[in-house]
Amino acid sequence: MSSSSYAGGVGSGESRDYGDYFVLPAAPAQRSLWFVCQLNPSSNAAYNVVSAVRLTGELDVVLLQQAVNAVVARHESLRTGVGLVDGDPHQLVLPEALVSLPVIDCADLSSGAVEDRVQSLAREQASAPFTLDAPPLLRLVLVREAADRHTLIVTIHHLVCDSWSMDVFYADLADAYRGLRERGEAGLGEPAVQYADYVGWLDEQLAGERMDELIAYWRRTLSGTEPLQLPVDRPREQGRGGDGGRVEERLDGVTTAALEELAKQSGGTLFMVVLTGFMVTLARVTGQEDVVVGTPVAGRHHPDAEGLVGFFANTLVLRARLPLSSMFGTAATLVRDACVGAFSHDRMPFDRLVQEMRQTRALERNPLFDVMFSMPNTPPAEVGLPGLTMAPVELERTAAKFDLWLTVLPDGDGLRLQLDYDRGLYDEATAARIVELHRLVLTDALRDPAAPTGALPLAADAVPAPAADEPDPAAFAAGTTVAEMLAERPADSVVLSSADAVLTLGELREWASDLAGRLRAEGIAGPDVRVTTPPVPSAALVAVLLAVFEVGAVPAYGQRHDRAGAFVRRAEEEDGGWLITTGPRFDPAEDTGPSGPDAPAWSAQDTDQEGAAAALSHGALAAAVAAVADRLSVTPEDDVVLLDGGSPPSPVDLLMPLTHARSLLLSGVQLAPPGPPGAFVLADPPTWRRVLTEGWEPPPGARLVCVGEVLAPDLVDMLARTGRTVFLGRPGPGATAPPVALAPLDEGRGRRLGPAPAGVVRSVLDARGRPVAAGLVGELFVTDGTGAAVPAGLRCRRAGNGSLEVVGPGEGRLFAGDRSVPAASVERVLNGFPGVAASAVTTDAGQSRLVAWLVPDGTVPAGTEAEREAFTAAVRGRARSALPGYRVPAVFGVLDELPLGPGGEIDRGALPEPPAQAPREPVAQVPPATGWSAGCCPSSRRCSGCR
Repeated sequence: MSSSSYAGGVGSGESRDYGDYFVLPAAPAQRSLWFVCQLNPSSNAAYNVVSAVRLTGELDVVLLQQAVNAVVARHESLRTGVGLVDGDPHQLVLPEALVSLPVIDCADLSSGAVEDRVQSLAREQASAPFTLDAPPLLRLVLVREAADRHTLIVTIHHLVCDSWSMDVFYADLADAYRGLRERGEAGLGEPAVQYADYVGWLDEQLAGERMDELIAYWRRTLSGTEPLQLPVDRPREQGRGGDGGRVEERLDGVTTAALEELAKQSGGTLFMVVLTGFMVTLARVTGQEDVVVGTPVAGRHHPDAEGLVGFFANTLVLRARLPLSSMFGTAATLVRDACVGAFSHDRMPFDRLVQEMRQTRALERNPLFDVMFSMPNTPPAEVGLPGLTMAPVELERTAAKFDLWLTVLPDGDGLRLQLDYDRGLYDEATAARIVELHRLVLTDALRDPAAPTGALPLAADAVPAPAADEPDPAAFAAGTTVAEMLAERPADSVVLSSADAVLTLGELREWASDLAGRLRAEGIAGPDVRVTTPPVPSAALVAVLLAVFEVGAVPAYGQRHDRAGAFVRRAEEEDGGWLITTGPRFDPAEDTGPSGPDAPAWSAQDTDQEGAAAALSHGALAAAVAAVADRLSVTPEDDVVLLDGGSPPSPVDLLMPLTHARSLLLSGVQLAPPGPPGAFVLADPPTWRRVLTEGWEPPPGARLVCVGEVLAPDLVDMLARTGRTVFLGRPGPGATAPPVALAPLDEGRGRRLGPAPAGVVRSVLDARGRPVAAGLVGELFVTDGTGAAVPAGLRCRRAGNGSLEVVGPGEGRLFAGDRSVPAASVERVLNGFPGVAASAVTTDAGQSRLVAWLVPDGTVPAGTEAEREAFTAAVRGRARSALPGYRVPAVFGVLDELPLGPGGEIDRGALPEPPAQAPREPVAQVPPATGWSAGCCPSSRRCSGCR
């Protein structure tokens, strides 16, 4: 069908008369790109497709001009623009058009200056936007370098062409020039179809069941994808600007041949293996095992479309979950399967896919992915013409449509890895490091096929970055105890204020000593006795800790004693004001004196970090207290306020003010006190969110300290807006360990860890326990008193200067709201409930709620929807009794079996989307994210009757 049958008339868009055009339906891809250009006008020029060819020999410029116009006459797309007609974008096709060919004479310049001038002109052409509804969207510039040497620069907007189209354009241009030179006529003829015919054909092809099948496949495949947290050098909302740069690496012929052999062994292609290396590299620099990239495809499914100029190209989304514990061969198989699935469903228009996925859009990100990968099958070749040759000219990258775009090109017997990057986001060194890491990943995967992907590249090639500002590990050596530190302070030097008492340090000592005598009388003493006490910030809690230290026992938080331990709490009605209960009856204990530096200061049962017991000694506790005071510069003239958020208080936070400050004020849960001017105010992230959304005003000159595994950007902004000095920190592994970081708020906004407190030695290790190289992500460890590396519950990226940036929770942990949750601990509890064979805990897409998936063991009915509801309700009720509130999943679902990874581990990335339900009695585990939602919550609770 000829497009002339679509002849429209006058459009009604923005008072423009399109009476001189054929008005035709726009393709879905054209509509989508047109809207992008309207939304962000600066992106108009970013979608200019610029290329150049060098014409060497005797060139007839007049014939070249005629050849260009012959090509324009042959292809309607080269006479097409896109404009608004009756409220929708339409193609606007001119019946005929002539394109000028300006000539710029540079014959008087040196060869180097000529090359610079060509690149400069190409940049100018690339940066000049088109008026999209004023076709043709085509510009030409001919640079005369010498009598027998010219360069033709061609710029066409992506709305009417793609990469394949450029090859068609130059092939037709060569044919037209050859025909004019040899026969006196271009002789191109009329193509069998035009682009508008293809648009109509495509609409017919993608109607009905076929489209339904495509939508179902892609929804399944891309459900739950998250943006890659790439190592940008500038904030995304401030830096992204479209200016592009380019860096390169090369794979030699031996490596390329080995990769081709690996591709055969894995049943894939070289494209798939090189893509695997790139996706592994992205996983290593982001710490995310679920990697999503885009790749362009020709989209020329119509049998007569191969020789047409037009916007046919489609974009495929390739998603692969790459467990960092698996080998490269396993990763290659996973990527191969992802590619086979995607390419067999490649007719899904990308713009329609974006609509169907309904993801939350952000202007600073591309939809669905931010990284592209392409590997053209055939490089541009030199073409022979009468009296001259036409060869492609490589131009500098001038625009960035994506964060990163890796193009893999043939280069002799090897491959060239060409990475284009957005200069607004990345420094050249960062981009160069990423493409270098890609090369190292591929070469090391060939060298050691058994290496887990989480250890690539191997340390032999990737020297770790130097540490930045790491402290002297001998600082605050664990040779003292908190009791000895307190003994050095005068009795009236510190005041402890709380709801239950106001005590000087001397009075607190007397209170603790009296309790210590009572504990000894009950036989409670020595490091084998575990003494639990309620975790309520109060003078009584501090007295219990000091008394337990004095008798050499080990304190812990709890509401009852264990079989061989004791329980202590303040009880005015009891003799002496203390309630003391024990398991077995103990004989009175002798006074063995307080615990020494090597004795345990806290029960190892109370830590979620494996191997953290060595960090729980009295010496470690004293070192942690001293390190925090040193980092905050606390003096005997300072006051400290500890805000109670309902969570167990840190022993370090309770004891540091007593050893270094003038006073400690313990607040109640409901109302934060004003506090003295200039005080240090300590709280965890959930508490800070609560008090700030409730409108609490910090004291004048206060210094706000927020230490937590999760420091959400919006919470950091709330703290910054108070106008007070803010310190941000990440806790250490264990109740008595110092923070792994504690530093004033800077431009890193909590993402960068900053220097470690004195005595804290940090390392970032890969899957094999080796230090990671610059630019890579690994698990953060701290060295305890025995020299062992203990996981800190965070994944960090090491920068080139050795500084560390937090990228997410550590192995086995989940971020939910303002909390970090050990998934295995929650699953262990759930698996112990009646009827539960297995469970998997994850978070929703926004990391705001915990989601639990249960597999019934067959002993309870769970076949019907009603039975499953009853089953999950029973498990939810038990979980509320057995777990802290913030660890109780907000949503429960039922599966027949859990998805497993290659090693038999739970594949959390493969778990389905959370079921569309909310608990009937919601647990207030995640604070509101904004002040607006906080204001809505009280009224919502009143309306629903929740407590």
